Amino acid sequence: MSDLKIILNSYQPACVALQETHLKPENSFRLHGYTVFRKDHPANRASGGVALLISNNIPSSLLTLNTPCQAIAAQIFTHKLITVCSLYLPPNTQIDQTNLNNLVL
Repeated sequence: MSDLKIILNSYQPACVALQETHLKPENSFRLHGYTVFRKDHPANRASGGVALLISNNIPSSLLTLNTPCQAIAAQIFTHKLITVCSLYLPPNTQIDQTNLNNLVL
């Protein structure tokens, strides 16, 4: 976490996509200056998981994804609308083309 804070303070990125967050729903995860959207492991284990960190200076909105994948997406409102997604596929995981297409359509 301290490395992430150093990177955020040094570079002040507009958006960061994280995978393998290893957070459980009861874990608090807040970062000054950022809106945190996250999806924890579906089995409530401290493994896997994804998150998006979006600067509070940029309007954003969480999107609803219809997928069994560990994925989260948001729209960022800049001079044009941008959609960002963070996806984690554990090793040896098979994903069918339909589920992958649902993420980008």
